[in-house]
Amino acid sequence: MFRHIFKTGYFLFISALFVLSSCSTKPQPIQFGVDNCDFCKMTISDQRYGAELVTKKGRIFKFDDIHCIKGFIENEQVKDEDIAGLWLVDFSNPQKLIPAKHSYLFFSEQLKSPMGSNIAAFENTQEKTKIQENYSGTEMKWDDYLAQHH
Repeated sequence: MFRHIFKTGYFLFISALFVLSSCSTKPQPIQFGVDNCDFCKMTISDQRYGAELVTKKGRIFKFDDIHCIKGFIENEQVKDEDIAGLWLVDFSNPQKLIPAKHSYLFFSEQLKSPMGSNIAAFENTQEKTKIQENYSGTEMKWDDYLAQHH
């Protein structure tokens, strides 16, 4: 009988662990060349660009360009109240996803992003300043970009 209780308890523990881990609201690394954009359906290939939207239930939507995550939000594919986080690829450190609200954006026609937003996201102003030395353009914050109408 003890063995049965132990097995049942172990099963419940593992099940609870699975349920809790499946509801994570943290971003997942984008698998460049494998993952597809949830807006335009293209393969996400350029490692300098990309974004993720994570819902409160832990569902992750991936995008190949800042333009695509904006379009996804504007089309209300996910309700605002269901969004747990918005993440952007750090242009200067492509393996890192940064919170969109805390990012520094830089627009330049010379950047040539996958879907034509031509916007790079940076975690800090130092890295953004480095790119501004080589490209002419405009800096902006995430909320300002979302407020723009195209």
